[in-house]
Amino acid sequence: MAQTMENESKRTEAGKKNRIQEKVGKLGNDIDTLAKKTGDEASKLAKNINTEIKSISDEIKSIDVKDEVKSITARVEKLVDATGDSAKKLASEIKTDVKKMVDKIEVPITKKK
Repeated sequence: MAQTMENESKRTEAGKKNRIQEKVGKLGNDIDTLAKKTGDEASKLAKNINTEIKSISDEIKSIDVKDEVKSITARVEKLVDATGDSAKKLASEIKTDVKKMVDKIEVPITKKK
């Protein structure tokens, strides 16, 4: 019985990790796309990106990443108004910050196994 619960817990954690990795992959693509968009299209995409970032942190409630989420979402808003090389640079920085946040989340998930 205990073995079954442990296996189920491992599957749940693995599924959670896979969902997070999928979201991060999509976020990376969306951030790159946002760096190229302007106007209403950029605003809509930024809103979707920020929603996804918040959902990642909501999925892992045991780890405090509020500051990271706040920083990333603020920079995504700045990216809406950025253009050219500055947009590309900001997009790269945002993706790095998202990766750091996910690494912070994934380390405790991995340790639970």
